[in-house]
Amino acid sequence: MPNSAPDLDEPIHLAPYDPAWAALGPALADRLADGLRGLAVAAGAEHIGSTSVPGLAAKPVLDVRIGCAPGETDAVVGHVRGLGFEYLGEAGVPGRHYLRRRDEQPANVHVVELGGPLWTDNLLFRDHLRAHPEEAARYARAKREAAVATGRLLAYSAHKAATVAELLARAREARA
Repeated sequence: MPNSAPDLDEPIHLAPYDPAWAALGPALADRLADGLRGLAVAAGAEHIGSTSVPGLAAKPVLDVRIGCAPGETDAVVGHVRGLGFEYLGEAGVPGRHYLRRRDEQPANVHVVELGGPLWTDNLLFRDHLRAHPEEAARYARAKREAAVATGRLLAYSAHKAATVAELLARAREARA
């Protein structure tokens, strides 16, 4: 199974928010979750990432987070691979199994422990941006700066990491 930086470090660009993402992301999450129920795997699937935040510019790639019990990860990854997704291992994030598909509707799937920190933090971040447009606007500025400065996934992610950490900390404070 490939897990190298050159495979992961693809060119990126941001697109204006597309209202179709609001239906496409949850539909993909539902399709993935339905298939997993057929395997008798207890899992949750959520549309995450910038395409899940109304009005936010994003890489035009849907992101779905699947949460499952650690003992079910291999079955979940195998199922998603069977749907045409390429498996890239943890891809620099311990505890996350990253898969992607690059076709007419590009998508990423992140398999993590259901209820674990990678699951809860990502949903908290998404929900915080949805509820706080000023925070979403701040994130949008950081994303634009990162995309212009870098143009590639790994550098883009690193460039905006401090803003993500700061916004996640604010989301945690707001939740408390």
